Amino acid sequence: MKDFHIHFHLDECGADEMTMPNIEKACIELGIDEGTIIKHYSMQLPNGKPDWAAWHTQGTKELDAFLEEYNAYTPKKVVFHSGVETELLNDRGDINIPISDQEKIDMVQLSVHFMIDTEKLPFDFMLYPDSWFSPEFATEEGQRLWREWKERVNAVGADYLLNATANGYLNALKRFPKIKSLAHMGDGIGHLKTFGADLESLSMSRRVEIFEPLMKYMGENGIFWELTAGGMSQEMFDRAKDLGVIFTCTADGHQLYEGWGPLCNHIKAEEALEKLNAQYKK
Repeated sequence: MKDFHIHFHLDECGADEMTMPNIEKACIELGIDEGTIIKHYSMQLPNGKPDWAAWHTQGTKELDAFLEEYNAYTPKKVVFHSGVETELLNDRGDINIPISDQEKIDMVQLSVHFMIDTEKLPFDFMLYPDSWFSPEFATEEGQRLWREWKERVNAVGADYLLNATANGYLNALKRFPKIKSLAHMGDGIGHLKTFGADLESLSMSRRVEIFEPLMKYMGENGIFWELTAGGMSQEMFDRAKDLGVIFTCTADGHQLYEGWGPLCNHIKAEEALEKLNAQYKK
């Protein structure tokens, strides 16, 4: 088994126990024989400040500290790769790490942690719903901002936003060869749900159609589509598999055995993938 999305203790989101020896021990117990240890890397955040929601600016200094510790460890039984998890920034395919630092690592895990910037819905931090982490969005003013944001999202439309996301991913893959995997993708719509897009207006067949060019490129170039235990819809999976997409599983491990996102949940992700494969219709 492989898991290309294992967090490290040097990030605030990674538990202190997520050291190289502990990670390898847990991987051996779980049957994971190949993995990527990742460091968050975010040059810029939505508010232009060092901290936003659960994320923090991370750059060359933090990456070098990670690599120093990573390279000092010699694995005994597991093949490890060095990597970062970073964000897609816009539909043009810009990502949140410079090429100079991409060259230092084995792979980039590309995520969408916030709404990307697009022509019809330009980036506007003040209207980003931060309700997961910021109590001010429970206030009357926060709810007003949320309603205003949803009006703008719905005026643009879910079809446009999903197209922008798929095109952003595709443009990024074409520009940056270090991107080897799209992180915890599922159906690729999680961030749109979070930020209020009316996805019910899009049929599943339309969602699949929008992602087909991305799927085709991933299949032709060996880019991994990553799944967690949440899995994905059978229709989306079937079409991606038809186009040659290779799926990998992850627990998005921030801890080893318990708490939020433990590495041991990798088994659940594998079970979800096995179920999709069992029901795959060629």
